[in-house]
Amino acid sequence: MSILSEWKLARDRRKRAMVYLSTITPIVGPTDSDWLTSMAPAASEALIVRELQFARRALGLIVAERDALDDRTASDVAHQLASVINLEARRDADVGRAWSERWRAYTSAFSSRGSAEAPAARLARVMLSATGVESPTTEQLVRATQYVLSVRSAANEALRTAFGAASLPEDVRPSAVRPVLR
Repeated sequence: MSILSEWKLARDRRKRAMVYLSTITPIVGPTDSDWLTSMAPAASEALIVRELQFARRALGLIVAERDALDDRTASDVAHQLASVINLEARRDADVGRAWSERWRAYTSAFSSRGSAEAPAARLARVMLSATGVESPTTEQLVRATQYVLSVRSAANEALRTAFGAASLPEDVRPSAVRPVLR
């Protein structure tokens, strides 16, 4: 493969990552944050909006890592997101540090093993705790979990739209393409 071909493929992957990011990084509007504002009255509107944006980004990266067809997809998405975060950090120095802390919290909650709680509920708890809701009621946790699931679903759909869906010809069984372990 020529250098030009490799460059074109890399450029195409970057474009696809930007299309995907446009879905997971939109600005959170008041209608998106009203439900969380009512649950966390002590939190400022700016904090709530920022946490919802961080939650979307974290969920989008998790989806890209777990559900992408190509192992390079998550790396491409993370690289493009880093550009977005760096731009924001130039305007507000705390954004980069805050994102790093939130990303660690979300990934830790997601990868936690041995918990009886579903991953979406653990991610919802992380989101709620960042807005000051340390011990959510069942209703609050259910609502936040629904939000996490809806964002994850939208990210999965955006991933399929931007990068394509897996498919096999009708005459090929999925087990036929699975490598044989010996």
